[in-house]
Amino acid sequence: MSTSTATQRVRPRVAILIVNGYARRGRWARQNRAQALQYPWIELCLRQVERCSQGWDYEVFVFDNSHLHQHRRIMRRYQRVRVLPRDWIAALGRVANRLPVRRVGRLLERSHPTALDHLAHRVSSDFDYIVTLDNDSFPVREDWLDVLISECEQGAAVSGVYRNEMAPAIHPFIHVSGFCVRRDDLQALNVSFGRGLRQDVGYNQDVGQKITYEFTRGGRTIAPLQRSNRVNFHFLIGGIYGDVIYHHGAGSRRASFWTSSDRAADERISATLRDAAFSDLDHLIAVLRGQTADDLGLEPLTAQPPEARPASI
Repeated sequence: MSTSTATQRVRPRVAILIVNGYARRGRWARQNRAQALQYPWIELCLRQVERCSQGWDYEVFVFDNSHLHQHRRIMRRYQRVRVLPRDWIAALGRVANRLPVRRVGRLLERSHPTALDHLAHRVSSDFDYIVTLDNDSFPVREDWLDVLISECEQGAAVSGVYRNEMAPAIHPFIHVSGFCVRRDDLQALNVSFGRGLRQDVGYNQDVGQKITYEFTRGGRTIAPLQRSNRVNFHFLIGGIYGDVIYHHGAGSRRASFWTSSDRAADERISATLRDAAFSDLDHLIAVLRGQTADDLGLEPLTAQPPEARPASI
């Protein structure tokens, strides 16, 4: 063995957790299903993870709430992807979706936070880090894991996408669309993504917020990836964070946000950026980075997003 090989740093082993799904019930259920089939965000996500994670020892754990044959076939094309729940549960879920009693179908799926809890509990002790993504968020640079994990190696309890676009209505925190934590730290914290949230402190507004709060409450630091777009078309939709992770925002649901008052504009921007992502993702990212001419037909925001600031929690 050469000296360079012998002294080469061994990279940590990483478990990447993703919840796949769409809004399967309600007024827009049929339209949502059609869009989930036409625009399978999970395919774009897994393709980018594979493309940008070369040289890393990782495995992807997907909890699939969609129960769609097409999505499960896509996921199984990737060797490093483990799909939950089992096929027979997905088959029951498809049957339940056709029943008039909607509560039956809900028994065969998990909410986003409880699905993340389920996946996290399946991560064995031979993994060093847990990274979470949304199905409409994914890496856009080959060193994304280096960026996330190096922050934790230098002492941060958690690093990742800093959701501060809706402050102060929603307190800033590290969002699960790009969230990195040591497996042992998460286990020792003993706080779930979705259960046991303290109502008295008000930091239970979104997935990942409670974990961010508990780490900082215990004196740990966080490493926020700031929104880094040079061109923004929306205060939240189509964000790049730390120049390494893209998060579409509401890719698998209707565009509705706490601090927005123009639903029609939100839907139009979301659809335009979605079409651009599925047509030529690299071109979209270049537009948002300001590296190429904007040809998307949208009006860029004149005001820049707020500077990332330490979470006051």
